[in-house]
Amino acid sequence: METSVLSVGLLSDNIPEIIIDLKNGQGTFLYNHNIKEVKVIKDDNGGITITEDTTKATGSMFQYDSLRCGYPQTADNIFATLITAKYPANVESKLVNEYQSAVLGLLDPSYEEPYKAFLRDRLAIRSAVDDDCATINIPTEL
Repeated sequence: METSVLSVGLLSDNIPEIIIDLKNGQGTFLYNHNIKEVKVIKDDNGGITITEDTTKATGSMFQYDSLRCGYPQTADNIFATLITAKYPANVESKLVNEYQSAVLGLLDPSYEEPYKAFLRDRLAIRSAVDDDCATINIPTEL
């Protein structure tokens, strides 16, 4: 059974740390990213709704994504884990095959765009991971 290592859209009252050591003796850690402050409406029953209407907002929270990573704590490992979580091998393979088929004229040219979008996202993820790791002095590799 496959379990997801990526949780998206989490909310916290406090800004989360980028790296949280799980202290499990295996070097496992959480990489918190895409951290942004959002306006929220909190109701009396504990419900929380994100809003862009500042007149209705009752406060603000931090929204973020969290990735569970194994040893080693490096930018390369974080990047590889995140890419695999977002784009499992079968998904990436499908994108590549459809792109190649479109380039060869076997599929409509519109099949090229999803792979190009993947490549753009991959570059953005690499840049964000590298920036986060540089900020907190995590090496690119061991």
